[in-house]
Amino acid sequence: MLPFYSSTVRAGDLCRGSLEPTLDAETSLAIVKETHQLVDLYKIGKLNYAKSEIEWQEYTMRMIDLSSELGVKHYIKRDLAQYLPANYSNPLRVQQHN
Repeated sequence: MLPFYSSTVRAGDLCRGSLEPTLDAETSLAIVKETHQLVDLYKIGKLNYAKSEIEWQEYTMRMIDLSSELGVKHYIKRDLAQYLPANYSNPLRVQQHN
């Protein structure tokens, strides 16, 4: 385990991962797969103000499916929220201390 992560967990701090800007959908999905046991909350957004070949609706659905499969807490940022299913729970904050 990473020394920084170990000391952060002992201190009770929330470990957040920011996936914004998303430059490559596959890389962002792989980051979640590889780090989900270390991160308490992912904030997921898109690449703004630049051209991208990413299909944002597909990316959003794949990310929420992966998050559900892995039990990952996440927040889909406003720029991708339009692609969320109706009534999808998308809390900005999670409880930090148990």
